[in-house]
Amino acid sequence: MQMERRWRAVSCALGLAAAIASAGGASALTLADLDGGASFSVGALSFANFEATVAGDLSLDLADYPVQLLSDGFRLSGPLAVLLGDAGTLLLSYEVTAADPILVGASLFATGTTIGAGAQAWVGDSLFGPANEALGSLFVYDVEGVGSDASDGVAFTAVSGLSVAKTVGLGSGMFAAIPVIDQRFAIIPEPVTIWLLTAGLVGLAWWRPRRILTH
Repeated sequence: MQMERRWRAVSCALGLAAAIASAGGASALTLADLDGGASFSVGALSFANFEATVAGDLSLDLADYPVQLLSDGFRLSGPLAVLLGDAGTLLLSYEVTAADPILVGASLFATGTTIGAGAQAWVGDSLFGPANEALGSLFVYDVEGVGSDASDGVAFTAVSGLSVAKTVGLGSGMFAAIPVIDQRFAIIPEPVTIWLLTAGLVGLAWWRPRRILTH
């Protein structure tokens, strides 16, 4: 049984490595670039002022962690895995601003894989507004013997920008991994867009096709 579990852990590790390799080839942006001062924009959202720190048995080279841009956020992948009782932590902080729309929510998605007693893989976010006020938190996890929750979301009072403090934790057990972490943000349009949309809906409600009268 122990040998079977060990082979299962090794198979998971190999599968994760293959997924990381394919993800890395699709994106030139990495945590090393962001920690070095790079920023990026997706739609109306801008991301900047990244700070990243890796500790423990995870790869300490930030260039190993690809960042893929999504339509409303970004995806983080890389060697987020530990084996045979190792442990590691990734700390990531950054700021998000909206050009014209305003931010009203955030979501987090991360699938975890854990094998062995005490194995755990989790991601936690703390969100803060422009005046450093707490807006909410996000938490996803997979813990051997406890269960898992791969997604979480939070809505908050509209703000033009916010900061995120993220912690990724992996450890203990035989194997623990988080293949990808998706961070997304919800916005609402600026007042002009809302007015145009409302006017269009009202126009559709009043429009009627002209009936052809026949005798």
